[in-house]
Amino acid sequence: MGWSPLMIKYLAFLFNFLCAVLGIATIVINVIAIEKIDPRDQLILGIYIAVGSIVFLLSFFGCFGAIRESICITWAYAISMLVMLIISIVLLFVFRMHFDETSLTKLKQAFGQQTADYDAMAEFQTLYECCGINKLKDYTDASIPLPRSCFDINEVPYKDGCRSKMETLHEELLTGPRIVDWMLIVMEIGAFTFTTILGVTFRNEQRRSEY
Repeated sequence: MGWSPLMIKYLAFLFNFLCAVLGIATIVINVIAIEKIDPRDQLILGIYIAVGSIVFLLSFFGCFGAIRESICITWAYAISMLVMLIISIVLLFVFRMHFDETSLTKLKQAFGQQTADYDAMAEFQTLYECCGINKLKDYTDASIPLPRSCFDINEVPYKDGCRSKMETLHEELLTGPRIVDWMLIVMEIGAFTFTTILGVTFRNEQRRSEY
């Protein structure tokens, strides 16, 4: 038995409402994470905040179109949600590539520029309270004296490498954004699907009324 137009309308409204809720969640969780993350990594979280804001605003138009049974608003919203879905998927891929690979590449590049006179690792070692890429011994192996940034305020050298500390911090800070971003994508798929079906339903009803 097929779904009735009323059921489709309610499902479209439900997914639009859930998109609005997840839009807010995306904003809040990324704002919390962006305050603790490296300033160089804040841009992508800022983009997610913008996406959450746009999805939140669009959801009101989707709910309005479903309530008013407006074909134009419903189709405009469906197309807009498809665009946001594509952007969200691309951002999730970039998100993973940036924090899993790009950050490590920057760390290795900084260590490659490290010399006895130039502490290229200072930013990483100060931020993450670490020393070397994998361990303090990285400096010994490279015949480079330990820089000042490898020591805490008590002049005790950090034992952990920056790679493990960076990955641990990213995991702690970014698990929430990753989860809510995946949930947002699922809701966007649902909102787009049922809004599209609703748009087709409205158009069919309009054609039948013209005969």
